[in-house]
Amino acid sequence: MKYCRHCGAQLADDDNYCYFCGKPIEEEKMEQPVFQDHSYYEDKTLYNRETNNAATLGFIFSFISPIVGLIVSIIGLTKSRQLNGLGRGKAIAGIIISILSMVISFFIYMYYLEIYGLE
Repeated sequence: MKYCRHCGAQLADDDNYCYFCGKPIEEEKMEQPVFQDHSYYEDKTLYNRETNNAATLGFIFSFISPIVGLIVSIIGLTKSRQLNGLGRGKAIAGIIISILSMVISFFIYMYYLEIYGLE
């Protein structure tokens, strides 16, 4: 098996030029080149990923404690602007769920206050 000296492509033994880079093939056979730079093959999305933890925590706390969830979700929404929109949906969902939880809690409190009174 021959390999192109210029691009490292695998060639047939009877090729006179490289079908990939177009360079002429020298007559001497060479071993497969060993490329030292493996950065092309690395998955760059696995490294240096930023996360918006405030948005995630705000979403979770919106179910547990609506006031805490609202505050942390607002912080997450502000942080999402710095991170190019990362976590924006979770932060908005946390804000909406927190507000709805507080409104529903208020109406439930008013209902029980109406039934049992303040005597």
